[in-house]
Amino acid sequence: MKTDKYKLLAALVRSFFESFSSGIIDNSHMEKAEDRNSAQTVKKLMLEHYEHIAPVFFDTLFFPLAAMNFEYADIERVVREAQQKGDDMMALVKTACASDEMYEAMVTEYKRNFSNLLAGRYASTADHLLSYTKGESAEDIDTDRAIELTVRVVMYAYARGLRRGTEGRKSVRQASLFRLLIDAMNVLLLDEAVKFDDDDELAAMFLKVCINEHNFTVMTSEMDRTFDELVRKEGITQQ
Repeated sequence: MKTDKYKLLAALVRSFFESFSSGIIDNSHMEKAEDRNSAQTVKKLMLEHYEHIAPVFFDTLFFPLAAMNFEYADIERVVREAQQKGDDMMALVKTACASDEMYEAMVTEYKRNFSNLLAGRYASTADHLLSYTKGESAEDIDTDRAIELTVRVVMYAYARGLRRGTEGRKSVRQASLFRLLIDAMNVLLLDEAVKFDDDDELAAMFLKVCINEHNFTVMTSEMDRTFDELVRKEGITQQ
């Protein structure tokens, strides 16, 4: 199976902002869901962490963006050549995007998602699927790789959001992470927002957004692999 690169790009950028902000919010020690997710809370916390967003975005998105457009074996060479030219952070991101059109789409998605958060809101899944930036050229990526890159962004962005608070929370709130992954798979793999039944169990919800067992297996395998990385590199634990 193949996935449109611009659809993946939009899913990655959306997933970063939703996951990073969710990590920050989960580290705010607010117990009531309505308080954690209120527009006032989202706006306040994003303004408090305004200066951290761009560098964390770069740290989290550079590899997935590069992996969209280059073979894994070539990424190190691309980085080395860019560093030799003295490229700054945004120039490296532009290199990772591989084309002006892809870079402009990334900038548009960045601004759209960032503006929503600064206004204290998240775009709904349906709104995202309707309005994300679509490319004129038909460029595809293997769907397995698209799933893996999206899971990686969700989990790393969430973990880095957790660590932004004064205490640097280390334990993952599983309910938050599962919600983020369900949303990310929905916008990556489908063209409309999935409707869930009240009696749907978690596995059934994941299967709906993953479409089939193969995609579900790819997602869960990458979840396990990435979590092992986060334990080693970020000191993250399960709650």
